[in-house]
Amino acid sequence: MTQKTAFFALQGGLNLVTPAIRMPSGHLIAGNNYEPVERGYRRLDGFERFDGQPKPSDASYWILDYDAGVAAINEGDTVTGATSAATGEALIAAVIESGSYAGNDAKGYLVLMAVSGTFQNNENLQVSAATKSVADGTPVKEGADTDALNDTYLQDAIETTRLDIAKVPGSGVFRGVWVYKGDTYAIRDNAGATAAVMFKATSAGWVAQTLGLSLPFTSGGTYVIAEENTIEGETSGATATVKRVIIDSGAFADGDAAGTLIIYNQTGTFQSETIKVGANLNVATIAADSSANTLPNGGRYDFVNHNFYGASNLERMYGCQGQGKAFEWDGDTFVPIITGMTTDTPEHIGVYKNHLFLSFAGGSSQQSAIGNPYSWTVITGASEIAMGQNITGYIPGFAKALIIMCRNKMGELFGNDSTDFVLEPLAEDAGGIEWTEQKIGEPIYLDDRGLRKISTTAAFGDFKMGTLTQIVEPLFRNKKKAGVTAVGSLRCREKDQYRLYWSDNTGITVYLGRKKPEVIPFDLGKRVYAICSSEDSNGDEIMFFGSDDGYVYQIDAGTSFDGSVVNAYLRLPFNHVGSPTQNKRWHKATLEIDAGPSAAIGVIADFSYADAEQPQST
Repeated sequence: MTQKTAFFALQGGLNLVTPAIRMPSGHLIAGNNYEPVERGYRRLDGFERFDGQPKPSDASYWILDYDAGVAAINEGDTVTGATSAATGEALIAAVIESGSYAGNDAKGYLVLMAVSGTFQNNENLQVSAATKSVADGTPVKEGADTDALNDTYLQDAIETTRLDIAKVPGSGVFRGVWVYKGDTYAIRDNAGATAAVMFKATSAGWVAQTLGLSLPFTSGGTYVIAEENTIEGETSGATATVKRVIIDSGAFADGDAAGTLIIYNQTGTFQSETIKVGANLNVATIAADSSANTLPNGGRYDFVNHNFYGASNLERMYGCQGQGKAFEWDGDTFVPIITGMTTDTPEHIGVYKNHLFLSFAGGSSQQSAIGNPYSWTVITGASEIAMGQNITGYIPGFAKALIIMCRNKMGELFGNDSTDFVLEPLAEDAGGIEWTEQKIGEPIYLDDRGLRKISTTAAFGDFKMGTLTQIVEPLFRNKKKAGVTAVGSLRCREKDQYRLYWSDNTGITVYLGRKKPEVIPFDLGKRVYAICSSEDSNGDEIMFFGSDDGYVYQIDAGTSFDGSVVNAYLRLPFNHVGSPTQNKRWHKATLEIDAGPSAAIGVIADFSYADAEQPQST
């Protein structure tokens, strides 16, 4: 019998609508925790808990031989080189290979993790300044004698590091996770759920941020209060440092400025009095002491980073969450943004043509004065656009327009400022689901019929909507029938992917790098409550989500789901190689795979559409 060969590439993703007899060979009829990428399909990267301390996936170990041992070094001890001052944590108790501590001649090796500095040969190894043994050589990274020991020690180092990562203090689900200037922030309600607290990830873990104080004022003359001025109460003697000056009306030049000072480092208690700056008396009048800036409990934060001020170091972070005022944050100074609305609780945020946009319940979209996120009066260029439905998000900068998305309609805003802004309808009978919009070249969002994309047409300013997920439509239909809702989305630029997350801990990865989108589902085993993608200080893409267990997790980090095994599989369609009714004998299958040296791959073959009468594969 003549043998023939056939080749097919693994690409196309999940396909739930094409009949089996016509299914392309590289598509999938089922799959989980794989992702479509340029080279084919690959197992999903892991995720791991994060708080700014060393990451579990970066953990390693070092082998350091010792001799002249006089006392044990135990698991968890901090070992210090008496000469080098190098340090390391004992991953396990010191291993004795010969001699004894009683005889002062124990000889063996240490397994250290979190090594800092370089241990030197023949230096004393100490724990709490007490010499335990002497270094016999220098440390060897991942220097176990066997592969099995190497795997054991490395996994031990990873898990020990994982246990050091802390939850974000507080209670309940996450209100927001965001990255600004390479720093990761998390917002969570306090223990009593009476307010929210903003934390920053640092080398020491999560650190609560100080939000400063607000002090309303009216000017007492034409002196211009400036940032970093020290103000002093002329009666109380209380002092504080001015960090921001927000003018709600009037001007210092006219002697009628009124607004709010954002102050830090207050000493003493202000009262109803005039305040001075240095020798300048009565620069302003205040009615009472300052009040603490706080974040309200509840809601979910929407964020954006933007530079309204021109200088390269003046990019700032802006957020809102539907329960309190919007805010500005520069890493040190917190500024509540006062729009003047009776119910000043914006729900979504965006930036377009150097205006800050905020949406309010009922379908009101408002924007600040150009270049000034603190100014919300008509005379300075602020204005309002009524959408008629609650706004679910902004997509700025596509085809020179701002897409304003509602649940069942969309509009496109053109223009430069309030004098020439024009809102054109984009769709009057379809809109986007909250938290699903992303711009990956073109806007992508979820509606009632699946994932859709907005594209430009040949006509200037004309857009069209197209469906991205038609071949997995039954998946969306089943989620909707089961009451499962979308809870977030990400763009992964490095992999050219859009990721959608559902309320049942599952989601889909959509690869956009080929002519047609490719989809594979995933199951994280954890609920996503807040999620973001950004860049770290080196320009590398980083992604995070917060879950209901109090941890922030870094996505695409490590090889496990925070220590749990990643259960992943692909099920290819039945491949009749051109002749579905002709029996064939298969001699060999060769897989082209990129993998590490210890990868284990299981393969099972079914015959004749998994007919039970057919033989089982080995």
